[in-house]
Amino acid sequence: MSTLTIQHPSTLVEPGILTRWNPSIKLISLFVLSVSLLFIWDPIRPAALWVALVIVALTIGKVPFKWLAAAHIPFFAFGLGLFLVNVFSRPEDGVWIGAALAARTLVIGVASILFLTSTAPVALMRSLNQNLKLPASITFAILAGYQLLLGLPREWQTIRAAQLMRQGGATLSRKGKPKLKLKEAGRLVFTVLIVALRRSERIATSLESRGFGLKPRTVYRPIHLRATDILLGLAVCAFAVVFALPWL
Repeated sequence: MSTLTIQHPSTLVEPGILTRWNPSIKLISLFVLSVSLLFIWDPIRPAALWVALVIVALTIGKVPFKWLAAAHIPFFAFGLGLFLVNVFSRPEDGVWIGAALAARTLVIGVASILFLTSTAPVALMRSLNQNLKLPASITFAILAGYQLLLGLPREWQTIRAAQLMRQGGATLSRKGKPKLKLKEAGRLVFTVLIVALRRSERIATSLESRGFGLKPRTVYRPIHLRATDILLGLAVCAFAVVFALPWL
């Protein structure tokens, strides 16, 4: 039986220029870009920006084409839904507005993919704590929850193996493959949920006993905020604002 694992997108991409960009500034830039798209009501500019970001993802971002295409599926589906709703609900300008909303969705999607593939969760939380002064009690709690999430697939397999030992083996389908019945799946999900709740309670107790958030803490690996990070963030934010202005 192969081991189930959860991998963050940042582990699938080789480190590059975007990886070295400060995570906090990168997050602020993504937020400004996403907000600026709310003021664009034509599909041409978002479509052009989407093409540019896809090129950046494939070149500078070093995102594999297959992974980028697979990650686009939910954004394509959501954008198609927005397009169809506007086409059928707006008889006059539904196609234009629907295409604009769909293009917005794709831009936000590829920008989010670039952020996820270039930003490790641990580095993001440490940067939010050090650079944006987010309380350590929040950042470390999020990191602890993330580590708990990574361990859930192993817990699933362990509990499933224990259930199969108690019942004398798995039920096989017509093709001879193990079959998970609905009742068995319900018990499995409930057991994994209980294990996750117990572990989260122990993590919360551990964080509280170590006094997270009570006083300033020392930093083992500081994340520096460089001038190049700020300049790049200002450039992206300025571009987003200018890009959202009405064009003649």
